[in-house]
Amino acid sequence: MRGGAVGPTLAAVSLDLRRSARTTARWASPAGLLLAGFCLLLPFLAVSCDAPGGYGRAAPGGTTTYTGWDLAVGGTPEVTPDHLRPAEAVRDDTLPPQPLAIAVAVLVVAGLGAAAAIRGARARRAATALAAAVAAVFLVASQATARALLESRLREQLTAPMPAGKTAADYIADQGGFALCLLLLTLIALANAIGWLRARPTTEPPPPKIGQVAGRSGD
Repeated sequence: MRGGAVGPTLAAVSLDLRRSARTTARWASPAGLLLAGFCLLLPFLAVSCDAPGGYGRAAPGGTTTYTGWDLAVGGTPEVTPDHLRPAEAVRDDTLPPQPLAIAVAVLVVAGLGAAAAIRGARARRAATALAAAVAAVFLVASQATARALLESRLREQLTAPMPAGKTAADYIADQGGFALCLLLLTLIALANAIGWLRARPTTEPPPPKIGQVAGRSGD
């Protein structure tokens, strides 16, 4: 009796574990996309405090930091408070809204909706993987565009000679928010693409015809 009860008990535990794993995987993508969206509020680009003569509203020694949202909507970047220029010396440090950054936000929302609302596993994984992958590509393109704009703006605002061997690009750095957002989108895209491949329906051989079954029975 005891030995016979062990089998069903182990089977039930295994079934519960599989269900828990599926439930966790089901909501991992929405959680990851929420985090990726939150990353847009974190720093994406910064103009170094070493920029010759300062930049924008920042005096020499001050850092200008752009979040992903600043890049998307053309918001005002953050400047080190104790290195603000006087009002008469302030220069423009806002960038025009970046369409690709806006597209990233839209794709994150679309992927979140797909991951949460689509019931079919294969369709859900395909839609989520596509949204995350395209968002990652747009994110890289948006970052490159914003960097190029900042380099041009910094060159225009130089009030001191550029040190030998240095270019404007040397004073502009990617920040952690961008790296984390890109990592999350890449992982979500890969995980869902792999899940989609593994969930492909297997091709089963057709059932034998009645005549074939009868012939085998006769043998």
